[in-house]
Amino acid sequence: MIRLKFPPHMQDMIQFRELNIDHVKLAIREPDFTETTFQGRMKVRKELDDGRVLEVIYFREGFKDSNDHVVITAYYQD
Repeated sequence: MIRLKFPPHMQDMIQFRELNIDHVKLAIREPDFTETTFQGRMKVRKELDDGRVLEVIYFREGFKDSNDHVVITAYYQD
């Protein structure tokens, strides 16, 4: 099971960007695109059933087998 953690600024962005948390989980679990970025952060993209594309940047917290994912940012691409 994936456990998501959201820093305070991301909590604000969830409401501002009207993000669906289930979409964020889906993008992390079943990405269409994955890239390792700055300091081991992961950038993933997922095309959703409604045609929108969600991009999520996160990192795993703790040990390699940890299911804690800290979401740095997420947004629907235009």
